[in-house]
Amino acid sequence: MINQPGPATVGSNGLQVAFVATYVPRQCGIATFTHDLVEAVRAAPQDIRPRVIAMDRGEGLSYPPAVAATLAVSDRAAYRSLGRCLADDGVQLISLQHEYGIFGGRSGEYVKELLENSPIPVVSTLHTLLTRPTRTQELILRCIAEQSARLVTMSQRGRAILVERYGADPARIAVIPHGVPSFDRVDRRAARTALGLDHATVVLSAGLLGPHKNVELVLEALARIADRVPHAVYAVVGTTHPELRKRFGEAYRRGLEDRVRSLGLDGRVRFVDRYLSRDELMTWLAAGDVFVTPYRNAQQIASGTLAYAMAAGCVVVSTPYAHALELLDQGRGLLVPFDDADALSDALRRLLTDDQERERIGRRAHAHCRTMTWPAVAAQYAAVFSAVRSERAVERRAVMRRLVAVPIDGSGRRPHGALRPVDAVPPPARRHLEQIRDRVGVIQFAVGHTPDRRDGYCTDDVARALRVDLRHQAHEPGAATAAAIWVDLRFLAEALDPDTGRFRNLRTAAGRWPETIGSEDAHGRAIQALGEAVSSPDRAVAAEARGLLANALPAAARLEWARPQAYSILGCAAALDDARSSQGVRHVLVTLLDRLEQGVSRARSLDPQWPWPEERCTYDNGVIAEALITGGLNLERPATVRLGLDVLRWLFDAETGPDGRLRPIGNDGWWEPGRDPARWAEQPIEPASLLSAAVAAHGATGDDSWGRLAERAYAWFLGANELGLEVADPERGACHDGLGPGGLNANQGAESTLAWLMRVERMRDLAEIRSSTRHGAGRGQDRTYSITSDKRAVARATVESAAP
Repeated sequence: MINQPGPATVGSNGLQVAFVATYVPRQCGIATFTHDLVEAVRAAPQDIRPRVIAMDRGEGLSYPPAVAATLAVSDRAAYRSLGRCLADDGVQLISLQHEYGIFGGRSGEYVKELLENSPIPVVSTLHTLLTRPTRTQELILRCIAEQSARLVTMSQRGRAILVERYGADPARIAVIPHGVPSFDRVDRRAARTALGLDHATVVLSAGLLGPHKNVELVLEALARIADRVPHAVYAVVGTTHPELRKRFGEAYRRGLEDRVRSLGLDGRVRFVDRYLSRDELMTWLAAGDVFVTPYRNAQQIASGTLAYAMAAGCVVVSTPYAHALELLDQGRGLLVPFDDADALSDALRRLLTDDQERERIGRRAHAHCRTMTWPAVAAQYAAVFSAVRSERAVERRAVMRRLVAVPIDGSGRRPHGALRPVDAVPPPARRHLEQIRDRVGVIQFAVGHTPDRRDGYCTDDVARALRVDLRHQAHEPGAATAAAIWVDLRFLAEALDPDTGRFRNLRTAAGRWPETIGSEDAHGRAIQALGEAVSSPDRAVAAEARGLLANALPAAARLEWARPQAYSILGCAAALDDARSSQGVRHVLVTLLDRLEQGVSRARSLDPQWPWPEERCTYDNGVIAEALITGGLNLERPATVRLGLDVLRWLFDAETGPDGRLRPIGNDGWWEPGRDPARWAEQPIEPASLLSAAVAAHGATGDDSWGRLAERAYAWFLGANELGLEVADPERGACHDGLGPGGLNANQGAESTLAWLMRVERMRDLAEIRSSTRHGAGRGQDRTYSITSDKRAVARATVESAAP
């Protein structure tokens, strides 16, 4: 941004609003619209202090004082920081004028950076709404719809498109018409004299010239009635569209001039090749008898020249595009079919030969537009701005700026009842996992779906990846997955410090280990993954995992925190059936399970309403319940199993909303005794852990009510959440990093993606457990943790009554 201090930047007690758009002297409709709106808002009785942030292409334009700064169209980082810069400068609200072509990136996608990172609310005026957008265009518009505090459209049709096509909240949509000047006294004779058209009947088209204006159709229509309207002159007013001129010069205009000659319309058509000032345009509109907009785009929801012409009392003949359908309703103009020269010539003949009808229709149009004058429109914008300021609490905005609405597919906001069937568990999908890994390991973070190598790798994620890779290799063996398993094992081997027997966690992109000892969580997750790997049918993989597990087990027995204890318990349970590992594994399993059970039991005895071994519930909470259930079954301790089931039921009760959908504890406050669980900033790791624990509970009890709770958690990923948005992308095997009131976090990092991929595998386990139950095998077997039917039989009497 280039600061340009001026009158607009002077502080005041009024509402400070920054208008982000193109601006005069740029020659485009959005620039003119924004200028007129800013000046009307500035003059309004409401105390609103506008300033303009002009989208700039480095063409050396000389902006007026209203422009406080420029934003380089191609500077993506500047979009990201704009909201914060404005907030620091006292701006309280952004008015964004959106048209795909005025922002940087593909289809103007850089505007998402502004919306996703702005700490202040945005009111977005939508000048184009497409019913058949490209994929990129749709994602942009959905982002705008989700992130904006209000959406402004200029027609009821635009409102319908926002709701029906883009899933926008109707309560956040305002319909405000395109503003028009006040034409209280229109002296057509004087205007025609000023333009040298004293004795003519003037047919007019205006605006930036290009093929989209379809001037050819008017020429064809006039040629057919030229003899019957000898005084009619057709004025085509406006310069060639700058982008068209940049690419093709004046070839289009020259083609029109050639067509005029070939149709014999010399002297009957006047081209005014100039970008008109507002006063010049008003003079031409005052001189016009009939205004023609023969556009081809049925989706066009806004036309400033159409609104201006009606306000001037011109009779409009138009094709039935969206804005014209609405404005010309109830006899305020004439509509003709698209590209129908015969129909257009009939309409022109009718109007140009009937002064009374022309006068009658013109009066209706002019009267309708009295409510659309710029002062009236400015008052409506001021009301929207004031409402947004009143309702947007600072705390809510702080949450929303960390979140971004990026729908997974074209359906976007998915109705809560229209979920993908849970039985349709997709096959392994590794596209995104392969994208975020390299020859070293799994890259922690991503910007969108692009890996961000700056923060390197961590043992946590590589351990998760090893579990997923082992499952995928079991389902669909392949050389690539086999190689990935060895990358995982090599990373873990390098992470294990032989002196301490502990896994280091963080590894920089340059290969350094900045920690001497990693987190307990990382150690526990590595134990869990290695415990599963010792049962690999690949003997070399099993041997490598066995050696690493043996070296890491002593330190695991000393873990102090409940969650890493739980990870280690699950790893030990998975390794119990491995004869070469079982002796050391069983000792650690007993030690850690005793410690975890004592912690939970002690907490429950102190406060039955808080049976939790820590001061607050944070993330991945289901793993503690799962460890009690699985460890208790493997050690034939029914009371431990029952305790785990009780804890799991308590978690599901707390994390289920009134509508029966999962509402995971949010990381914006977590959950502490005596308080409600925090909402929003929901992370996939939490429903993932609840799902896995519920599958374990189903395997332990044979009660399918636990299976249905697992389905509830699975469905959260697929849209059964409060916003109806798919957090996971099953086709790519990717998952967004969070869900908040503004929608989805755009990033798809390793933790979330691996949480989703492993939960798909656990749903596959659930299907197998159900199948074995249906075929008379009693309780199904949870193949992850080597729980055999005789162990379940020991626990059966105690856990029978523990279903939710």
